[in-house]
Amino acid sequence: MSDKQKNPLPKILGERFKDARETLGLSVEELAKKAILSNSQIRQIEGKEQGAFYSPLIKYSSAQKVAKILGLPEDQAFDASQAVLEDEQTLQEQKELKEIEAMLAQKMINELKFERPSLIQKIIGKQTSAQLPIQGIEVPKTTPSKSFIKLAVFIVLLIAALGFGYWFLNPYLNIS
Repeated sequence: MSDKQKNPLPKILGERFKDARETLGLSVEELAKKAILSNSQIRQIEGKEQGAFYSPLIKYSSAQKVAKILGLPEDQAFDASQAVLEDEQTLQEQKELKEIEAMLAQKMINELKFERPSLIQKIIGKQTSAQLPIQGIEVPKTTPSKSFIKLAVFIVLLIAALGFGYWFLNPYLNIS
């Protein structure tokens, strides 16, 4: 084995992924939606398609995520005795690709959180902060807009001014 080929990745047992998905009654489309992957990527993990991933490393990490969703233990989902080898250059490229993907996702989130906060909530499916599927991206909890806060403060001050005015002017108005 050469110095560059040090990082074996276990073989993905696609048929077991398919069996687990079908046991749960999920279609390829439903599983793809849950895992935030494409239908082609799910089919490739199950061994029916080729070329939906950039590298074996991305395919393997996506398969790990799908295995967790399906409740498939690692020893049933992967066969370490049949490993796919990754060289150091490919691993470096994948690291750089993940960093670029994370930066682009963060930029998209920063733009969306001001323009369409409800879309961010829809993406994460919650009202609070949550980790997006892309590693390292945190979606902040949306806060009320500044105009709403200004309006609320104005209304409170208006009510306080009216109350103070009534209290101050009441002795002079002779209202019984």
